[in-house]
Amino acid sequence: MPKSNTIRVAYVVGGLPFGGVENWLYDLGIAFQDDPDVEAHIINVSGTGRKTPEFFEAGLNVICVCDSKNALKTQRLSTVGRVRAQLRRIRPHIVHTLQFSGDYFGRLAALGLGLPVITHIRNVKSERTFRRRMINKLLSFQTDLYLSVSRAALGTIRKEHNLAHRPMQVLYNAVEPSKLNVPPHDFSAMFGLNGPVVVGVGRLVEQKNFDKLLQAMALVRREVPDAGLVIVGDGPLRQDLEQLKERLGLGGNAVLAGYRPNSEVPRFLRASTLLAMPSDYEGLPVTHVEAMFCGLPAVISDHVPSIEIAADCSLVCSTEVESIAARLTELLTDPGRCRRMSARACELAGQYTMDNYVKQLKDVYRGLLK
Repeated sequence: MPKSNTIRVAYVVGGLPFGGVENWLYDLGIAFQDDPDVEAHIINVSGTGRKTPEFFEAGLNVICVCDSKNALKTQRLSTVGRVRAQLRRIRPHIVHTLQFSGDYFGRLAALGLGLPVITHIRNVKSERTFRRRMINKLLSFQTDLYLSVSRAALGTIRKEHNLAHRPMQVLYNAVEPSKLNVPPHDFSAMFGLNGPVVVGVGRLVEQKNFDKLLQAMALVRREVPDAGLVIVGDGPLRQDLEQLKERLGLGGNAVLAGYRPNSEVPRFLRASTLLAMPSDYEGLPVTHVEAMFCGLPAVISDHVPSIEIAADCSLVCSTEVESIAARLTELLTDPGRCRRMSARACELAGQYTMDNYVKQLKDVYRGLLK
């Protein structure tokens, strides 16, 4: 253990775009601001990301090492040197790495500094290239502990990462309930939606299958004509999804609401009827935990591991359009079941508060330092 009671932790992440990892890190940083036990330093390797200004505005201790995503290319050994210089300056007791770029540069930068390293695996995705898979396996020898956000992600660590047979532990994601205690948006005034609303939240990328969600909603509206869809987020597929929405004839019944800051997303959840998450892969989505606190039942694909904690308030679909539509229709046409699942979501959510999470994480840090 450090001589003082405060544990300095360097969180190393490739960038701070819109996404679940960044939302989790933001909430965690806020939780540690007034905590005497942990001093959090966030190392943004590329210095990029849409959420970076939000971190600064919140007074979080963020260090932007570089100023371009080009710095994240694995051959950029100069980036390793820059991250290493920051570690020497901060003198953390623990290095906590996140996502491939943070894992890669954080572990290499910590070589020879005598710092214990936690590598936090937050999804079940297998890296597409052999080179990246081998990097992950070899850098397991520079990892002291693997954290995963679900049992499914733990399986990915065993298969894709842990060549060195390091200890592994599951720590389910959590959220700060107080930020969810907000009034709902008025979807009628904002978007002209007056019926039940399905909400999707996330980056507009292939993994999330928002194109299939739009197609599913076109089928749902045959049974529930006043049903609407709101997708919160931005990304490279925005224009494609807008065009698909028009081709499907959804018009104003499907809304791409764009990027929204942390503080506003809960208002979308509060105004919605249920959450849809038909992703190809996830770790354990923070959005689903937030939705549980807001009393939302969910329709999730069989690739979304939050079923481990939300089985009683979720229906599982495949990633086929017809399956997504059938599950959405099943809930939207049964208000009584929706209410029961909503109540159960609120009950289950109470276990996954940021306060509980911080206590568990500090125990992990103390155990590693011993």
